[in-house]
Amino acid sequence: MTVLTSPVDSKLVERAAAELVDALGEEKVTTNKTIRFGYSGTALPIPKTIPDIIVRPATVEDVQVVLRIADKLIVPVTPVSSGTLEPSVIPKAGGIVLDLYGMDRILEINTDAAYAVVEPGVGLGKLVRAIRPHGFRATLGSYPPGNSVLGNYHLKGNGSHRSSGIDSEVLGLEVVLPDGTVVQTGSKAFEASYPGQGWHAPWGPLPDLRGIFMNACGTLGVITKMATRIYPLNEVQALPVMGFDRFADAVDFMKTVARANLVEHTVTWHWGLYTVMNNLAAPEGEAESSDMLKVLTTEPWQHPEDRPYCLALNIMTGYGEDIDTHTSLIERIAKGLGGRPMNDELKERFPGTWDYYNTYGIKHEPCIHFMKGFGLGYGFMHIAFAEPKNVVELERFGLEYIWSRGLQYGTTYYSHCTDQGRSFFLRLTPFVDPADEKEHEKAVEIYRGYLEEGMKRYGATPIRYDGIINYVDKAGGFGELMRRIKKAVDPNNILNPGLKMYEGGW
Repeated sequence: MTVLTSPVDSKLVERAAAELVDALGEEKVTTNKTIRFGYSGTALPIPKTIPDIIVRPATVEDVQVVLRIADKLIVPVTPVSSGTLEPSVIPKAGGIVLDLYGMDRILEINTDAAYAVVEPGVGLGKLVRAIRPHGFRATLGSYPPGNSVLGNYHLKGNGSHRSSGIDSEVLGLEVVLPDGTVVQTGSKAFEASYPGQGWHAPWGPLPDLRGIFMNACGTLGVITKMATRIYPLNEVQALPVMGFDRFADAVDFMKTVARANLVEHTVTWHWGLYTVMNNLAAPEGEAESSDMLKVLTTEPWQHPEDRPYCLALNIMTGYGEDIDTHTSLIERIAKGLGGRPMNDELKERFPGTWDYYNTYGIKHEPCIHFMKGFGLGYGFMHIAFAEPKNVVELERFGLEYIWSRGLQYGTTYYSHCTDQGRSFFLRLTPFVDPADEKEHEKAVEIYRGYLEEGMKRYGATPIRYDGIINYVDKAGGFGELMRRIKKAVDPNNILNPGLKMYEGGW
């Protein structure tokens, strides 16, 4: 058996291109260099690779054709939905990029069971616009409307509902394996024997196999459908914001209100991030230019004195009586921890920040406000989980570690609890000059060092497979199990081999 462990032979690439054109037509397959260059990487400061072939399938059957040809010829395949900021979409091994963005149908909106079934090319904005007339909303992340719902949800991101990970929003998946086999998970697994099965349950009498493909970054199969939970808009949408002068107090607050089920989601924004957001999103003439100087020159772990060290946003929906009671309760909890209500002050002093919070947390609409930060450079985002007491220490360590190593712009973050407060998410966000390759290299080394030290000292766990550290090698028996699964599902190692899931790496 031939296993892909080095760059593919150019003759096999040429043969694959010819067979793909014969099978799918020139409108779906291209080797144009200009087009291929556009698929060479993401906004992350990681070395890029130009793929050899771009295929844009329209159906599940097209995907099956591509994978069967690639598996036969041992040509690597990197699946891409909207091409987000994840390293998993970089075609490190060259070969074929499978661009699924053209598969953009919302296949079902089930208002009875409260889920929607989407293809990979459906953006969050499209989903939100489609379900709103039915009285529903979706879990939101910080990414813009055009980003793929499927591409983000299955990568274990985190969003705005029930203080849990976005991956819990996934009810079921349809996945095409390298040999063309189509797998459907959960209740939909019985579709072949009992046609008409819905996507209402993520598991049943058989093991819950969603997890094999969640965060696998296209190394085990190509996801072609996803069923995601949707939620009623409800009578009232509320977003009480609390200000705190210490991150530790904000963590205690988030832990308390999340575990008591007083809010749907609670997230803390560091003073640097909400200050930058105000300057990026405020109406013309309403932002203070001195604020940006404060962010760029002040040690980020220092209290800025004229504003809270961090803000805690609390996303809440429900009936009016319930929201009134819960708002009073969370204000009492915040004041007991040294916090204070901030909504009026935000609207007056930080209108840009409030506009973002209002769009995201009250209107439940995805927006581009957060993405405007990329005008500062590449947002090089370090993401880790830790237990509550450890995330407090990790926050100070991370800010000092990154700031002292001199990335271009000041370091900020946001943080929130997942699984009702058992674990805390911390996303540090320095910016890197997009034209400075040496700074890119430095950023990668800083990122690697921060995560290594965070795991050793504070029990932190990275949230996503980032392609910078080979976590499979560090995961003991779990890593060995992953390699066995990879061998069984993808024996020729054609699916995203650059992520080093196969024994021996890449």
